[in-house]
Amino acid sequence: MAYETTQRVRDRLRAERKRRGWDTLRMARALRDAAEDPREMPTLPSLKRSIERWEGGQVTRISERYRLLYCKALNMSEDELFNPDTLPPPDAPLPRPTPGDIPVVRNMLTALTASDRQFGGEHARQYATDYLTRVVQPRLHAPAPEPLRRDLFAVAAEFSMRVSAMHMDVGQTTTALQLLATAASMAHESDDTALSAWVLARRGEHELHLAATGTRPDRRRTHIDQALAYTGGACGLARNTGPLSRAFVRTKHALAWSMTGDPTETQRALAAMWRAYEQPATGPEPAWAGSYGWGHLRHEEARCLVNIGLGDRAVRAAEESLTVRQDARPKAFTLGVLAIGHAQAGRIDQACGTARELITLAGQLSSARVRLRLREVLDALEPHRTVPAVGEVFEAARPVLHPTG
Repeated sequence: MAYETTQRVRDRLRAERKRRGWDTLRMARALRDAAEDPREMPTLPSLKRSIERWEGGQVTRISERYRLLYCKALNMSEDELFNPDTLPPPDAPLPRPTPGDIPVVRNMLTALTASDRQFGGEHARQYATDYLTRVVQPRLHAPAPEPLRRDLFAVAAEFSMRVSAMHMDVGQTTTALQLLATAASMAHESDDTALSAWVLARRGEHELHLAATGTRPDRRRTHIDQALAYTGGACGLARNTGPLSRAFVRTKHALAWSMTGDPTETQRALAAMWRAYEQPATGPEPAWAGSYGWGHLRHEEARCLVNIGLGDRAVRAAEESLTVRQDARPKAFTLGVLAIGHAQAGRIDQACGTARELITLAGQLSSARVRLRLREVLDALEPHRTVPAVGEVFEAARPVLHPTG
């Protein structure tokens, strides 16, 4: 089946290619790589010509096969890439920014963050992406007084970070990384050092996610080393920020150390995190820090502790975190850490009970990262697979990890 492309769709194909810094030859390689068997694809020169004709309008029809390959290569859905209703209107005039835009965008960001944490990234991702591209980003290109311009770039960076997290939550790591890069540029334009530190710390966390999920074990240490570099740089940028924001950045550095398996450096980094948190505040925290708090820090500490095999201490940290982390997705993450901690400490019954709580939550959430945490729990329980309760946990987890509908 072939589909007719409109000018707006062709413009979108070109824009998405250029946003990645790809020429048409690089796009051709991406399409070949996206195929199940690249050997059955046309040659690169032939694909390159097809791309140029699609973008230029010389060929206006595209087959379903190539639509799907485009989506896979660009890590986007068909709706995002080919549905005219989701594309920005052509030649739309630039909006005129006003100071009133900032609280409105921030209120929307707060609502989307709440939805993300309660239901998972998939539910609001498309709307958040549209809001970012149609409402927030156009205001960055319009003339504005310098203070308003900096505020716009700051809230746009925060919005981009949330949309990046939503894409990460559905397994779209390439798009998530592109949005992190966009957020880094926006943070630089805002001239906000604390914001730049946060983006850099989250960039390091992205590398840790790749280390945990990558299919090439030989790349794992490279990702961890990159995470150490990013989070170490973030700690330097955050030296003069508020206690909570500085502590948040330091948790990511501790997490990177924990992924190396080095208990000494990990605990040294955790101690630095708590020292930062306990410092007296000399001014207001940045707006983004309001999404975090003591419970988040305890959760991150628990993550670090299970990574270095200190299950008993991780259990205490996770249990304390759960007294305040009650939104469904954050709670699911912490339940996973708690279950792993119990397993490491040899408390298999408690590990299974906590795992069952996690399975119930994971079944209600649209979150690839929560399912990843569930797999990590199963890995921790694997040595005890012969225990009946553990077998029941594996059985209960199967439809959540491998849904048929």
